[in-house]
Amino acid sequence: MSRILVIVMVLALVSVGNADVLVNGVNSGDSWYGYMNVFETPANGGGYVFGSSWGLADLRASWLTSTKLALASNTNCWNDADPYWVVGGLGNKSMEANTYREWFGGLGGQTVTFNYDVLSNTLPAGYTAQAFIKVLDPDLGWATVQSTFLALTPGAGSLSLTVNPIATPVTQVGFMVTGLVMNPYDPMASTSVVITPEPATMALLALGGLLLRRRK
Repeated sequence: MSRILVIVMVLALVSVGNADVLVNGVNSGDSWYGYMNVFETPANGGGYVFGSSWGLADLRASWLTSTKLALASNTNCWNDADPYWVVGGLGNKSMEANTYREWFGGLGGQTVTFNYDVLSNTLPAGYTAQAFIKVLDPDLGWATVQSTFLALTPGAGSLSLTVNPIATPVTQVGFMVTGLVMNPYDPMASTSVVITPEPATMALLALGGLLLRRRK
């Protein structure tokens, strides 16, 4: 094994030294899940309506490359003939799209750290985008018992949370986009927030690729 490759491996190990579980950005090779929570609009009281598992494409989460994820506002429920979803040409439900990785049990007492880099955020006014770490407790009706959030603004971001030592913590790490269901023909429907791994991780991946090419 070359000396440079050993150095790269040491750097990679150093990068995880501050966390029991480290999630570095996004990679299409990992298992990602989707869940949509639907709420009434603030004008209608903002109450919870329902939630269900959705495919990533239905959330409007899409892979631009294997390490570049785009999150857009939801348009899939738009139906201007149905007042449940649309009233007066405006969305009548607030959509909370969650794109995440998940661990069932096993992380109680451990610190989870989530690092990523936001390349751009062009979502329209009224839409929020956040990174999160959540812990759900199935013994309490899947209630969210711990959480931390950070707005997705351009640049590097990092979240950490120490999971309480409950019987079966379900830990989720990912992203949330919230806003009214949007007309798919609205020009703003093409806007998104684009996320990649943190810059340091990308540099290590690039260096590793360079070393592999040189060894051929």
